[in-house]
Amino acid sequence: MISRTFGLAIAGMSLMTGSAFAQDWPSKPVTMIVPYNPGGTTDILARLAAEAISESIGQPVVIDNKPGAGGVVGATLAAGAPNDGYTIFFGNNATNVVQPIINPAVTYDPVNSFDGIATTADSLVFVGVNAGLGVSDLDSFVDYLKDNNAKYGSAGVGSMGQFSTNYFLDEAGAEARHIPYQGSNNAVTAILSGEIEFMVDPAVTQQIDNPDMNVIAVISDARHPAYPDVPTTKEQGYEMSLSGWFGVFAPAGTDSDAVAKMSAALEAMVESEAYQARVLQMGLLPAYRNPAQTDEAVESDFEVFIQIRDAAGISID
Repeated sequence: MISRTFGLAIAGMSLMTGSAFAQDWPSKPVTMIVPYNPGGTTDILARLAAEAISESIGQPVVIDNKPGAGGVVGATLAAGAPNDGYTIFFGNNATNVVQPIINPAVTYDPVNSFDGIATTADSLVFVGVNAGLGVSDLDSFVDYLKDNNAKYGSAGVGSMGQFSTNYFLDEAGAEARHIPYQGSNNAVTAILSGEIEFMVDPAVTQQIDNPDMNVIAVISDARHPAYPDVPTTKEQGYEMSLSGWFGVFAPAGTDSDAVAKMSAALEAMVESEAYQARVLQMGLLPAYRNPAQTDEAVESDFEVFIQIRDAAGISID
């Protein structure tokens, strides 16, 4: 039987350990794992977040790009890292939700392997169609889909684009055939050439001024400030809402004080005019969620995307 004195000693040691962590962290650089190559959207956002955290905590935050398997390589490394506050991860819907529900090789748990620190941006989803279809609104486009064997493109099987499109089709009561491409840009090019009819993806806004592309809706309750002329699905009588997000995570069990300090730095960043201007320029929306809200976003998306997966039979097997 443990004596009361010994028990009190253990309790005291625990308090001292927690206190020491709060006082000592961070005493060295923090590594931020980014699961994609340098230069892409996720990498750019990660570097902005790393700079903000570094300035706040007084230690370098070093970017470590670990691309591979659609983000799974980097996410796996981050999930298995020590939860001492010195390794964090910049993820998104694809790495933290989509891959775990379609890829049997994924070993991390989308809900239990990470603790949310903060989201920093959202990515709204747009419906882009080939201008040659002669449709300029959702009603006429849905009628077209119901009368034709249309084809849509995405960045590949299991991509966010495939999930977004199947969500849209299910809500609209329509069907279309999937043509996967090597990346969203290739799918956008296929729309412009008439190889496919449409795409449900943020990437279509890259060609919003191209006469061969009609961007007819944003799947949201509110218009995107960078694209104010694109009406929402709600405005057109369709109750749809779906978006992607980007954010910072830590291995599960990371000290809450470290998480709170990093989250506060990211909140200040997202509220800054410079960051907001940069993100809007990228076609994204600034979006801060605190640690609890970030975890809730993952859990909510996990349930929604499983429903989309099962209804559409999406699989990479």
